[in-house]
Amino acid sequence: MRWLEARYRRAFALLGYEYPPSYMLVTDAGMLALVVAATVPRVVGGPHGLQWLWLVLACVLATSPTVACLIRKATMSVTLHTVDLIAAVALFWLVPTHVDVVPLILVLGATDAAAVSPPRRTVAHLIAIAAMVVVGGVTGHVPQAWLFGVLVCFGAAVGYLLQYQLLLLRSERAARAAQAALDRAQIASEVHDVVAHSLSIVLLNVTAARRALESGDDRAEAVDALRDAEQQGRAAMTDVRRTIELLRADRSPAGPQPGLADLPDLVSSFHRAGSVVAMRFRKPDEALTSATELATFRVVQESLSNAVKHAPGARVDVTVGPEDGLALAICVRNAVPPGAIRRAGGSGLAGMRARVESVGGTLRAGPAGGVWRVDAAFPSSAASPTNLGSATSTADTA
Repeated sequence: MRWLEARYRRAFALLGYEYPPSYMLVTDAGMLALVVAATVPRVVGGPHGLQWLWLVLACVLATSPTVACLIRKATMSVTLHTVDLIAAVALFWLVPTHVDVVPLILVLGATDAAAVSPPRRTVAHLIAIAAMVVVGGVTGHVPQAWLFGVLVCFGAAVGYLLQYQLLLLRSERAARAAQAALDRAQIASEVHDVVAHSLSIVLLNVTAARRALESGDDRAEAVDALRDAEQQGRAAMTDVRRTIELLRADRSPAGPQPGLADLPDLVSSFHRAGSVVAMRFRKPDEALTSATELATFRVVQESLSNAVKHAPGARVDVTVGPEDGLALAICVRNAVPPGAIRRAGGSGLAGMRARVESVGGTLRAGPAGGVWRVDAAFPSSAASPTNLGSATSTADTA
């Protein structure tokens, strides 16, 4: 049975379709049953002379597509399959009988052709098979030919519906794959933001601790810096572990995502690590969606991490607040050291831009007059009608 399924699966693969092997198994079993039902009454009726030859040839032609499918390794010809069935039906009609199921062979053939052929080719097969039914009706071999003509059209419609269902399944698979890739990219961006920020803080604290120990002036300061580095490292491990669990379990985040209320703590973490960061924050005039708040937090986080990485020791100015026509605007500025070169291959800016654009905003980043600027804008259309749970006053942190 496995060998048979493998053969049928290979036949569908050669045709470019992904039907289950059981489809072809049922079709071939039905064709074999019709051939037997058409042959037995003719044999019982006592054929004579060349009628034996016509009967044998009809059986061979009707079953040859199935045999070829199981033996040959080349692509099956659907056109040859239809021609074989029409020829087999004509040979069966050369041996007349009172009870005949031969027209049903044409119905099954139309269904097979429509299931594995493009629409134009299906129409050609349908016309050829319908013409054969008309010929049978005219010659008296097919009583009520109009009824079998309707059955042929119905069989072709069933075959087309099977093909259409397969196309829908392919589209659904492609959509799921695209969504999975998007989800993984979002999770990868989240991991990058978390790791980049945490490592920046850890390195700053480790550097401060090293300098304090080398100078021998303040061991307590070194201990505080190392303790802060340890806390940041543990927090990063927790965030990365939670993100990986989301990737494995394919579920929504269990805890709250960072937002506008977490910006002061973010700036404070850089300040404690020795960076000079000044932030001006003004509460938005309208409520923002959680996705917009998360994008705001990640833009500021990534910008500060990049400033620490590429311009260590430089002052960073952060401004977050509403502007005319905008629900929220972000501006991060830091001096660019002489000779600083931005290395290619990073994903920070691309991740920030993708995150901002996903909520309807825009982002620009680059040098301007010796200053590196990151400007993000979220229009009012990105705001939600809900109210913020708490108010945050304007604050300057340095």
